[in-house]
Amino acid sequence: MKETNEIPREIKWHAVKNCDRQFDGKFFYAVKTTGIFCRPSCQAKTPLKKNTLFFDRPEDAVNAGFRPCKMCRPDIHESRYEPNKELIAKTEKMLIQHYSEGFKLKVVAQELGMSESNLTRVFKQYYDMTPSEYVMKIRVKKATELLRGKDKSIVEIAHEVGFKSLSTFYKNFKENIGCTPREYRKRT
Repeated sequence: MKETNEIPREIKWHAVKNCDRQFDGKFFYAVKTTGIFCRPSCQAKTPLKKNTLFFDRPEDAVNAGFRPCKMCRPDIHESRYEPNKELIAKTEKMLIQHYSEGFKLKVVAQELGMSESNLTRVFKQYYDMTPSEYVMKIRVKKATELLRGKDKSIVEIAHEVGFKSLSTFYKNFKENIGCTPREYRKRT
C-alpha cells in the first residue's frame, strides 16, 4: 500500500485528531480495522494511530481496498464539501416529518449513523439550538396554525402536534409565543 510522503505523518495525525478541515483534499486517511477511508475533518470517532494509513487521493485508498466513509464522503470531489450541511439537511427533514410522533433523538442519530451527542453538537452549530428544542419549535408553530381554526379543541391540538401532556404544551407554548394557547386563540 502506497502512503503519502509530502506532509509529515505527525502533522497528518495531528490533523486527523483535530478534525482539521484545512487538510481536506490534501490527504485522506484510512482505518485498517474498519476498512473505511475519510477526510481529515471527519467527525467520526478518532481511530488508533497504529490502525491509520494515509493516502494522497481517494482513488489510492479505494485501490488499497478501503471504502469511503458515509459521514464525510471523501469520494465526493468538492473543494469545500461540507458533510455537516448534508447531515443537518437530513436531520431537519426527519424532524419535520416526524415532529408529532414520540421524538427520540437516539433513533434519529442511529438512522444517521452517529451518536446522540455528536448529532446534537453539529445541529447546535447550525441552528443554535438542540434537535429537541427544534422539534419543540416546530410543534408550537404547527399549534399556532391549528389554533387559528376553531374546529379542534386545545387538547386535540396539543396531542396532534406531539405533546403527551397538556401542561407541557401550555408551558412550551407560552415560552415560545408569550401567551397561553387559549389567549392566542382569542387574539386570532
